[in-house]
Amino acid sequence: MTTPLITLSIVSHGDSQKIAHLLASLQKHEPDTASRFQLILTDNLKDKLPDVNPAPWASLHMLRNEHPMGFAENHNRAFELARGTYFAVLNPDLIFEQPVFDSLIVSFQTHNADLIAPKIVDETGALQDSFRPLPTPIELIQRRLPGYKFKPYLPDADGIVRPDWIAGMFWLLRSETYSQLGGMDKAYQLYFEDVDFCTRARLQGMNLLVDSKVQVRHDAQRSSRAKLYYLVLHTRSALRFFTSPVYRKIRSKF
Repeated sequence: MTTPLITLSIVSHGDSQKIAHLLASLQKHEPDTASRFQLILTDNLKDKLPDVNPAPWASLHMLRNEHPMGFAENHNRAFELARGTYFAVLNPDLIFEQPVFDSLIVSFQTHNADLIAPKIVDETGALQDSFRPLPTPIELIQRRLPGYKFKPYLPDADGIVRPDWIAGMFWLLRSETYSQLGGMDKAYQLYFEDVDFCTRARLQGMNLLVDSKVQVRHDAQRSSRAKLYYLVLHTRSALRFFTSPVYRKIRSKF
């Protein structure tokens, strides 16, 4: 069986309509999906995701959880089935408005990346804060105070940004790299899995890049600001990260 170029891992939390739009936009803008893309869809809420036509994809796997799992565990489980040279983690509420993957792979190879992502914008075209400096406890508090404004990194002459971490709404990396890092830490609950993963990558000397010349649209939910339950999960995960050996090591190294 031919090895697909990219394995796509997408997790649904009752997002069937969003995933339909995402997959349609992928098929519209990405060439040769039937030969290049392995698609792994995880239904995290059990029977909330309809059947998907396998014809447009090199292969299709539908995982239906008996019980909801966390962000890390779902993508780690999908990775066990991954056959692609590259592994991509995608949020279900992304929309492709241009070809993305070929440009990202060129940048990946040209700039010696280990993990790369496009620029993420909202429906108005405004830049979202999907790549940031290493978080600190003080910075997390400041983000919730009136008057806080996201200050993005400035790209270099090639349009490349080199942040401390990239939000897990869109990642592209070699499958061997995901395996080398042991996947994401499932002990985190919905938040900071991506911070921890990127930090462990940096501790191994890996390069994290954002190509600002390539963009994808995302409809952000901001659940931790809207619901107490998600705020509690966010706080718990933050405490876990800030008390972890990973955080201590990165603060002492950089």
